[in-house]
Order: sequence, then structure tokens, then C-alpha cells
Amino acid sequence: MNFEKITQKDINRVSEEELADVFEREELLEKQFEKPDKLFRGTRKQGIEEFDPKNNKKFRDKNEGSVVFATPDKAFASMFLVPEADDSWTLKGKMNGNWYTVIASREMYEQLDKGGSIYEIDDLDDFYCDEQKGMGKCEWVSKEKIKPAKEEQFDSALDAMLREGVQVYFVDKDTFLKIKNSDDYGMSILRKIKSEKIIKK
Repeated sequence: MNFEKITQKDINRVSEEELADVFEREELLEKQFEKPDKLFRGTRKQGIEEFDPKNNKKFRDKNEGSVVFATPDKAFASMFLVPEADDSWTLKGKMNGNWYTVIASREMYEQLDKGGSIYEIDDLDDFYCDEQKGMGKCEWVSKEKIKPAKEEQFDSALDAMLREGVQVYFVDKDTFLKIKNSDDYGMSILRKIKSEKIIKK
């Protein structure tokens, strides 16, 4: 529901919680720091003409509900072409300003890697960012349907990450757990491990 289109009839029929969420999002939009010029969304599915938040089964906040996720960082977007790569066996982070991912099983990742697309979004009117949620400034969301402006297809999710400069580390399960449970986010371990070779554009 758009804030500008709220009528008394709308107010009477929505719950207090839903109404509070509408006003909270509008307040975020009004106080928003400068929006990026464009956003990116990475997904396995190719040929998408419209992103509908209702199709997103995962949400970061039950009060916020379903949203369309996007990021101003194309490299970060490239890390989402394999939807099964969750926190149970992969990690994502930044080291020295560069994105990296740690993957506990090369074999599993390669089996699940079916390629995908990175979509560019130019119309950001309905997007907002809450620095207190998710990945902060790297995570923008919309409650409305979104039409992407461009699509870049990849045959391999791994190639997409390497082309966008993501440092990819394939490790065994024991090393993965050590990195995940370390006090320094695994930095001391990762510095001793060789990452996959970045693909130059």
C-alpha cells in the first residue's frame, strides 16, 4: 500500500500493526540518505520481466513481510545465483573492502550451480533502506512490484562472482566451522588460504 494513497477506508480496514509498518517505511523514505543511481538483484531465474514481493518466501522481518531485495553492489548481487547456498554451509563478508564467500563444499556448490542472471534496476522510487536490518546500506528493499531495466545472464554462478571480483574460498567442513566460529570472522585463517582466481573483464 502506498502511503500517498491511504484513505480513511484503508485506515479502518488495516490492523494497527500494518498501518504502523506503512508509516515506518514512509518515514524511512523521507529520512533516507542519498539513493544510489541503480540497484542490482542476482537470482538463478532468467528472463524475469517483473519482481513481485509476494513471490519471495523469505523475509527479514515478520512485521515488514515480503519484499524485493536489491543491492547497489553488483559483486554482492552475484553471490545470490545459487539460492541453496545458505548460512549453514556458506559465509559472505567483506575483507579489505572486497566481498568474499567461504563455501564448505566445492562438489555441492558445483552441483547446484545452474547459472543465473544479475538484473539492473533503474527505477528506485519504491525502494528504501533500513541500516538496522539485514546488510545495512548494502540491502535495499521494495514492497511493490519491480520491473528490471537490464539483465546480464551467466552460465555459471561461480563465474559471475569471479567476474565481479568476489574472492571465493572453497574449504573443507572442519575449516569452515573454524572460520565460522573464530573471533576474528576467520580473517587469520583466510589469509593463509588461496582463493579462486578472479576473472578479468
